[in-house]
Amino acid sequence: MVCPTTVPGFRPAAASAFVGTLILTALAVAPVAAQWRLETWLGDAWSLPTPVTFSQFNQPAIRVNGNWSTRPFDPTWYYSGRVAKWAGDAAWAFEYMHHKIYLDNPPPGVQFFRVTNGVNYLLAERLWRKNGWEYGAGAGAIYAVPVSSVRGLVYNNAHGIFHSQYELAGAVLQANLGRRIRLLPFMYGSLSLKATGGYMRVHIANGHAITTNVALHLQYGLSLQGRPK
Repeated sequence: MVCPTTVPGFRPAAASAFVGTLILTALAVAPVAAQWRLETWLGDAWSLPTPVTFSQFNQPAIRVNGNWSTRPFDPTWYYSGRVAKWAGDAAWAFEYMHHKIYLDNPPPGVQFFRVTNGVNYLLAERLWRKNGWEYGAGAGAIYAVPVSSVRGLVYNNAHGIFHSQYELAGAVLQANLGRRIRLLPFMYGSLSLKATGGYMRVHIANGHAITTNVALHLQYGLSLQGRPK
């Protein structure tokens, strides 16, 4: 079986170390009047068409320019959550985004391909705010749960971390813009627009699939914050 982390130029250990360094830096910062915030969102995402290649042992590659859908509540939900530590008008944050993709135009030889449980982004972020708007950027790792049938061979196995289905599949960059509306003391409604671009290499039966995902995310949810300290 081909290991999904042997892509030339992609080093999972280096990517994980980079993300870990950002998170440790965030936790190590000791700002004046620090304020913690917890945010959760539901939402939807729209992915651009991107090429996908299916490679199996002793078989010619299958290629298609993939059309992708999210299906945010079927069968698993699309959602995201973030914890941030603000100091003045800047913050360090960690976000988990549960994104999903379905290949809507499988080519001949591919019965279905989806990553629905999901395309999991683990993001370290730097945030700022100005005139009521909040914006930022992040980077991190992708843990994917791929399910597919290619040439009649179904893949739904556990080759991931700790023998789970969550396999380290690639890396992602993110940009975000958000606005909050106060509902109660220390509780806000939150609306966020995010853009992500990621590279993934995931298992299929007797091989792997390679694709990129470029998506626009619209998220709505709640934001809870503590008292400044």
